[in-house]
Amino acid sequence: MTVRPNSIAGGGDAASYYAADNYYTGEQEGPSEWGGGGAEELGLSGTVDAGTFAEVLDGKLPNGAVIARGGNGERAPGFELTFSAPKSVSLVAMIGRDERIMPAFAEAIRSTMAWAEERFGEVRSGKAGAVIEPGRLVYAIFHHDLSRKLDPQAHAHVVVANAAQRGDGRWVALHNPALWKHSSTIGAVFHADFRARLEQLGYRTEITGRHGQFEISGIPRAAIDAFSARREQILSRAAELGASGPKAMETIAVSTRDAKQAGDATLARAMWAEKAVVHGAAISAVVDAARGVERPRSVLDAVRAWGAALLERITHAFGPRPEPLLHGTDAVRRSAELASGYAVAAGVRHLGEREASFTYADLLKSSLDMAEKGATVRGIEARIERLRDAGFLISGPRGGVHADRLTTRDMLVTEKALVVAAHGGVGQGTPIVDAASVDTALDRSADRREVTLSAEQRVAAHAMLSGTNRIQVVQGDAGTGKSFLFELVREVGAEVGAGMLVLVPQNKLMDDLTGRGLEVRSLASVLKEHASRAGPAKPNEQLSALMKGKIVVLEEASMVSSRQLAGLFEVARNGQAAKLVLVGDVKQIPAVEAGRPFALLQEAGAPTVRLTENRRQQTDVLRDAAFLAREGRVTAALERLGDKVQESAHPAGAAVVEYLGLSPEERNRTALLTSGHVLRQAVLETVRAELLAQGKLGAEALSLRSWDTLNLTREELRQIRHWAEGMRLDIYRHQAGLVPGSYEVGLLDRASGMLELARDGHTRLFDPRSLRSGGEGAALSVPGEIDVREGDRLVFTSSDLKRGMANGAAMTLTAIDGDTLHLSGRDRDHVIGPDDPMRERLGHGAVINMHRAQGMTVDRAITVMDSRDRLLNSESLYYVLQTRAREDVSLHTDDKKALAIAIETHRGDVPHASDLAPELSSSGRERFDPATGELPRLDDPSANDRRQLDAMSAALRSIGSEPARPAPEAVRQAPVPVKELVKEPEIEIDHDYDFDM
Repeated sequence: MTVRPNSIAGGGDAASYYAADNYYTGEQEGPSEWGGGGAEELGLSGTVDAGTFAEVLDGKLPNGAVIARGGNGERAPGFELTFSAPKSVSLVAMIGRDERIMPAFAEAIRSTMAWAEERFGEVRSGKAGAVIEPGRLVYAIFHHDLSRKLDPQAHAHVVVANAAQRGDGRWVALHNPALWKHSSTIGAVFHADFRARLEQLGYRTEITGRHGQFEISGIPRAAIDAFSARREQILSRAAELGASGPKAMETIAVSTRDAKQAGDATLARAMWAEKAVVHGAAISAVVDAARGVERPRSVLDAVRAWGAALLERITHAFGPRPEPLLHGTDAVRRSAELASGYAVAAGVRHLGEREASFTYADLLKSSLDMAEKGATVRGIEARIERLRDAGFLISGPRGGVHADRLTTRDMLVTEKALVVAAHGGVGQGTPIVDAASVDTALDRSADRREVTLSAEQRVAAHAMLSGTNRIQVVQGDAGTGKSFLFELVREVGAEVGAGMLVLVPQNKLMDDLTGRGLEVRSLASVLKEHASRAGPAKPNEQLSALMKGKIVVLEEASMVSSRQLAGLFEVARNGQAAKLVLVGDVKQIPAVEAGRPFALLQEAGAPTVRLTENRRQQTDVLRDAAFLAREGRVTAALERLGDKVQESAHPAGAAVVEYLGLSPEERNRTALLTSGHVLRQAVLETVRAELLAQGKLGAEALSLRSWDTLNLTREELRQIRHWAEGMRLDIYRHQAGLVPGSYEVGLLDRASGMLELARDGHTRLFDPRSLRSGGEGAALSVPGEIDVREGDRLVFTSSDLKRGMANGAAMTLTAIDGDTLHLSGRDRDHVIGPDDPMRERLGHGAVINMHRAQGMTVDRAITVMDSRDRLLNSESLYYVLQTRAREDVSLHTDDKKALAIAIETHRGDVPHASDLAPELSSSGRERFDPATGELPRLDDPSANDRRQLDAMSAALRSIGSEPARPAPEAVRQAPVPVKELVKEPEIEIDHDYDFDM
């Protein structure tokens, strides 16, 4: 099920195309209707007349107005939005003969289009069309119920004419980018609306995909497959081509679809009757059950029913705490409000985990995607506005550049507190070494290494050793010798008894820095052991031993989130660190989680020294290209590289040819780098096949099970739609009644939201929603398989620090002895036996993708980027790939010009929360306390809703530290028996590949 925008079909006879009788099982001419405020103004209503429809598409309106042609003399007639129902819905409507379904489907489309017109109907006005204003639309809806393979497939084409009425009454061409751009949001609105209507009809539904896609519960998979000949055709063709993914499926669907078939209604019904002999009873049983549901007799009954169900959902016996946003459900008057409130809470948490601020459109769509039954777009919008009024969500100033963005009160307070802490530490620290002695000590250390310090490095070293700022920022461009600087500062500090501790956000950096003689810990491990989750942390002996009197350096600080940095500030203070030094580069890859605090502190004027002299790249070409990349002048950087940038239809293959053309010695000095996972896999498979053919890899292959961690937010992890049998749940902190360890995911019942978890021979039922909504310490992984051979470059994909195995550490497989692996690393060797848990945490390391490349330095680099990877092609990514190599770099791509444009239009810098409210919150004009960076407490006795929302903010900060609360006895329900759980198919693929446009 989906909503997709397309060009108008049918050529010059679009009316006949959309009204073709071959699409229907009913009358000769299928049902159609006019819609839109513009259509109403023109007096267009009821069934669509083919002649009038053709005139409207030609820009000739019934009132005599004519829409001017474009500058080229041609007319764009408009476009269509295709609404498609889930296959299970089509089956209960047409095989189960529930006559209530199709009217509900039509009403959901009308409601969705009315909303879309309000939000995205736009026209141009003013000089050169510079002003965008609301417009009233004209569209025609054509309902269909057959796929091209004559399967039941309820869908509708909404043909939006290129004509709209402005506020002044004038008729002009439609400005349609917003409608096209937000088609997925329109789809999510439709899914939520239609699902709510089906629930009112007595059907149970379950979310099955993105954008709120769902199916009716209880329809057997065999029945869906039996009536999905078109889907099977597409999957078969995809298997032949080795293709996967939504884009590939859509391409195959369009290229393989049959021509329309006339007069097939009778044939279709005969085919359905034949299949219904096997599957009709199961479908009819679901319809009968829905018809037999007794609806609540009053609004009060409805509220009680929904309230009890949702309280069960959020206070399940396994131990989730109540939803903070909905604390005190007495304020909620209708079930839809309750469900919409939960959807917005989930949407805020989902976006807030990854971004410090987000657009209103993103929150709306995220809330719809997260919505459970009963939520509506109108309810969600109302809830968002209420949160803004209450001060939990804060908007950018009206009319400003960030007017369409939102942030949370919690993130705003966190950012303000970070800035206050940095400024509050200015001049408050004690020098480690007397300023007069620093230069002499630095020179001694540099002379021992036979190197010379740059003037910039000397200034940075002074700031770290003799400076008086408790928190010091060092902005170091790529290749400016930051790691070398750490070594010198450590030696000088050691002369006066001051130690240095280096913290890294990625475990793969530990191996490199430990080899330099530095004491290194992962930031995550330090925060896990010592950061607070329930109020201020207290100093302890272990923390003091780790940090007291030391220079604590945070390396690659640009990759650290605001929440993590706030935790580190607290830990460094409680550990009595002599100085906290944040070292990184704002131009490199930012944090995965929300916030860019390293950039924020610099923009806010925190004490900063800068390293700009490139000491890594050894040629003028590489230095110039690195400088241009840093400035965002990607086109100029690619031009400067000249023939080192190669275009080809298959850049992955071209990169492998270049790599294999090197001598073995040169290959050992060269890294293969890619912009993302898909390219990495393509390069890896090709290069290993060639190395095997050349005898560079061992003939014997050993198959290993592997686990790939899904990149899910914590809110996504709480939704069963992301789980499947055979996955693995890793728990790192006690929560939801689970102790740390690994659990195998067994059978699932998506309708109830329950699943089986197995560990050490014991099985239990589990509800993913019981995981902490505002916490961490859990991850979901999917199983895979890799084959390894002697000579393979491997990396650890997880850590066992007690055994010296760090995530990302590179190893070479030197021997396979039966079922035992012998690995050789830079500093130590490892033997991995058949029962070693790290055996499942090995991956191939011959090719490295973007995030693993940051922080590394190599002699040569061969890089691969695809111009079509819109999400990956950012300035920060290109800058990282461009600046890894000392001596030489080459770049392979499919389209050099398109790649440069893609990168230059994707800066990737999400605005800070503070950008939205530099001095004031937009709620109540509340001023921040300049001493603490905090907003005043919302303690107005009359502001009940504000107190509830503030409680949610506190809950988010505490990362779910409250103890679990039992469910009220009145709403507690018995767990679903294991025998009732339905086994899921091994591979679940979306069913919406009919594409009957």
